[in-house]
Amino acid sequence: MSTTMTDEKAEFITRVEELAYELKIEAVMTHDPEVVDPRVQMKDVLELFREKRISGAPVVSDGRLVGIISIEDLIRALRDLGRRELSAAVADYMSRETITVNSFDSIIEALKLFAKTKVGRLPVIDRKKQLVGIITKGDITRGLLDALQHDYQAEEVIRYRASHLFEDI
Repeated sequence: MSTTMTDEKAEFITRVEELAYELKIEAVMTHDPEVVDPRVQMKDVLELFREKRISGAPVVSDGRLVGIISIEDLIRALRDLGRRELSAAVADYMSRETITVNSFDSIIEALKLFAKTKVGRLPVIDRKKQLVGIITKGDITRGLLDALQHDYQAEEVIRYRASHLFEDI
């Protein structure tokens, strides 16, 4: 199957598809995400997730990204530990192999990774490989909707000015 762009194909590209290539991850990600130390107990993660209404967080040790902890990991810990207190360390349940995206990439790169890996969140790193944020599908949806709203408002201003142009003459 050919992936070459033709004039016929180009006319069917939607504004959302254009925005997926135009918007940078940095513009839609959550900046300064909640992070967790790998030595923290799972009961503290449970409380953090509940208080902040989040479903995952990067795990950082000595300023370095070492993993990610999610609600799925918390459920696994609950299953494993049963009625015992959730005293296990985050390091025992976190995902150590983290898939990251660059803050300067287009959101299409994050969308590709979400589709390929089936993860719910991606840590975002900068050019120095430092954690600068986290992105979810919800962040992308919100960013696209904001951009479309901005486009719509700009169109409305143009229409308004055009409709009043002749009145002003």
